[in-house]
Amino acid sequence: MEVISNLIRRRYLSALFIFLFSFVLFSPSLKNEFVWDDVEVISKSQVSFDASNIINTIIPTVDINKKARYYRPVVYTSMVSDNATWGVSPFGFHLSNLLFFSVSAVLFYFMIIALLRGYKKSYATPAAFVSALLFTVHPIHVESVSWVAGRTDVLCGMFFFLAVLCHVVSHRRMWVLILTVLSFSLALLSKEIAVTFLAIVLVYDLLSRQLIKRSSIVRYILYIAILILYLYLRGRAFVNISEVGEAVISGVAPEVQGGTEQALEVSKSAVYLEALKSLFNSTLIYINKLIFPYNQNAFISQVPKEIYYTASACFLALILAVVSIWSIIKRENVTAFSILWVLITLSPSLIVVVYPIASTPMAERYLFIPSAGFCLLLGYLLIRVGRRVELRKVAWALGIIIVAVFSLLTVQRQNVWQDDLSLWQDATLKSPYHPLPHTNYGIALSNIAAYDEAVKEYKIALLPEMGDSPRGKSVTANNLGLVYIETEDYSKAERWFNRAREFDPSNGRTYYHLGLIFFIKGELGGSQDTYDQSEKYLRQALNHYYHFGKANLLLAKIYLKQGDIVKAKNEAEIAIRSGLPEMLLDQAREILKIDNKGSGQ
Repeated sequence: MEVISNLIRRRYLSALFIFLFSFVLFSPSLKNEFVWDDVEVISKSQVSFDASNIINTIIPTVDINKKARYYRPVVYTSMVSDNATWGVSPFGFHLSNLLFFSVSAVLFYFMIIALLRGYKKSYATPAAFVSALLFTVHPIHVESVSWVAGRTDVLCGMFFFLAVLCHVVSHRRMWVLILTVLSFSLALLSKEIAVTFLAIVLVYDLLSRQLIKRSSIVRYILYIAILILYLYLRGRAFVNISEVGEAVISGVAPEVQGGTEQALEVSKSAVYLEALKSLFNSTLIYINKLIFPYNQNAFISQVPKEIYYTASACFLALILAVVSIWSIIKRENVTAFSILWVLITLSPSLIVVVYPIASTPMAERYLFIPSAGFCLLLGYLLIRVGRRVELRKVAWALGIIIVAVFSLLTVQRQNVWQDDLSLWQDATLKSPYHPLPHTNYGIALSNIAAYDEAVKEYKIALLPEMGDSPRGKSVTANNLGLVYIETEDYSKAERWFNRAREFDPSNGRTYYHLGLIFFIKGELGGSQDTYDQSEKYLRQALNHYYHFGKANLLLAKIYLKQGDIVKAKNEAEIAIRSGLPEMLLDQAREILKIDNKGSGQ
């Protein structure tokens, strides 16, 4: 105990311990492969990771027809850096995630020291150490750290904690405000949740009586200016939440659009009531996951709608309100601040519950920054209880048990994220009635040549009771066709690609694969008509995708068959510019070596 006490008292030694402990605890993720979105975002799209694109990412060109929803140039820049350093290596990308997380834990530690000193707590350092240790081991962070695409939350958290730390320190050293503004800006450019920084520091300043200082006017003018600039840059090319909301509300009751105005108002009222209920229920689930972080699920497919969830959520809200008011009246403040931190930083994620912005209405990675408030409260209470001699042993025992259990759960959960196969096997067990986990599990099974099992998963996803969208069904049917290409059953493959086209005629990949089928038929002895049909489908694919290197390369091969070397080389050049995997890139380069008379390899 004395060794631990000495460690806690020495801040920089404590910070080093937290960094090393967090790095070691999450080091199993270094062996992980790319999973889920990583495959498309990184391993198949690395051609877009060019440093020359960074400025255009930060200052996007004006786009009237906005489609993209995520304006996160700092995340993109980190991906460019990883790609330049490691190439398409999962190890390098996971190493960056791990380093970002370890730094976040250290910054969280110093942030808590500053906050508790601002609230004039004599035990700020030990409480900060325990809080940071809890933050380090909390199992809810596995998704953000072990999944490369989850680094949005880790990067945002790192700059968010630094911004809050600098804000608190700037009350003593005004020049630190420059670092606060810079950190806040980087947090905003990492993820949208950073907009809550303004509310967090406002709550701190109110509770610590710092808002009455004249310098606060300068601070908040700068913060608001940065936020306005961010919203302007984002609004140039990215969809705003308000625009998504209008689309959702306007389309919630198509059956009464032609009815009376009263019927429409009733319908909207029902929608708003249902949305409020979902917000309460999802908040309850999120808080439950913070307190009891077991049975985690990477794909939370729906928000519970049962009335007892809503009743429990209302009761919880009442308790939190009473405790917060008591904390403020007694001028203890830390408890109120911790609770408000959780609720404020969680609020942007609740928008996803109401508006269909992401593939799931809830996600555990959204708790990365909100968990800081929970860990602050728990660490603070453990130290406060431990200051009473008769309860000191109880507090130590409880703290050790929580850290040990959380660490074990964290290590175990990382095994699920090691590859797509284990991730989607786990997700299908926990979300068996949503089609997407089954489709993704089918893809993972296909990748290991377990084709029979893959077909079963795809067909489960296509069951009517799964209620998948036309687009989702099209993707699944397209994947089924790919299985039959691998097993060289081209007639079944063609049949499923046509089914995919029936489900969603706008799915460009379906046309590409139909073009591939007819190209294969031509290679197997078909007539010139098969190549013509292949060209027709490939052109349709390119009508849907401006950049589709594989389609251009296949067109180049068709033109070679037809003896049109000029067209073949032109398509090969386009394919290279559009981006290709390394093996296909070599094929395109070989086509460019052919002279216009057709000689060469």
